[in-house]
Amino acid sequence: MKSTSAAQKSSLDERRSLSVRLQESTMIKATSFSSAVRTPRVFTWVSIFWLTSAVGVADCHGVQIQTMPQLPAHCGQNVTLTCDVSSSQKLDIRQFSWLGKNDTLCMYERDQAKPELECKTTKEDISHHSLTLTLINFKPIDMGEYICKLHSAQGIKFNKTTIEVQGCPGNVIHFMNASHAGCSFQGVFPGGVVHWFQGEANLTDSCNTTQDKDKHGLYNILSLIHVKKGNLKQPYNCSLWMPTLGQYRSWNLLPLVKELGSSGRAAGLKWICIVLEILMLKLIT
Repeated sequence: MKSTSAAQKSSLDERRSLSVRLQESTMIKATSFSSAVRTPRVFTWVSIFWLTSAVGVADCHGVQIQTMPQLPAHCGQNVTLTCDVSSSQKLDIRQFSWLGKNDTLCMYERDQAKPELECKTTKEDISHHSLTLTLINFKPIDMGEYICKLHSAQGIKFNKTTIEVQGCPGNVIHFMNASHAGCSFQGVFPGGVVHWFQGEANLTDSCNTTQDKDKHGLYNILSLIHVKKGNLKQPYNCSLWMPTLGQYRSWNLLPLVKELGSSGRAAGLKWICIVLEILMLKLIT
């Protein structure tokens, strides 16, 4: 009887152990299934977040703003600066302008015309726009850096154009009589040094030259030299040497002086007095 009872107890223990193992196995499978279900969901949220970030960066870099980096200019001409903006989608422009000389010169959809500049807006379509700034009668004071700035829903972008002056020839006046020779260079750029020659002789050290700069950035240069008596067989030459350009801007051969009559001598003396007065005023101021 004891043997039979022990056998029944052993069988009961085996069934309980098997039941526990089945329950554990079921829980493991359920947990694995739940994890398998959650994993794709987490992956999906990560994918959506990455995609959203990528689109934001693309939108930011999808806006292009184009200008000419360098722009040569000549005095007295009109200089036009163009800023082209394009986007892969509709542009929500908040501010679009040309800046220069510590000021806002031209603004989007505010076309204007002033004596010194013009501003014009062009819309090709909802994603392409242009802003054009024209500087009227360009002067050296206008040279420098100009910035095109765009503020849109996609962010802030800017580009720049640097205007470089190619030179301003200005006007040249020269005269000569029995005692003096002179050259005046008005409205030139850049400034320079007046060289004097008579034949092969360099007389530059004997001249008196003044140079001043006006409000437009142009130079006015006046140079005088004494004419030696009895040495008028060879013509005098005055020229403007511009070191920054490494060249002569003007080369003037003064005519030989003939014997002047009373009227011609008086006119010559009057001109000398005017020039000397200008020279003295420049030296004083």
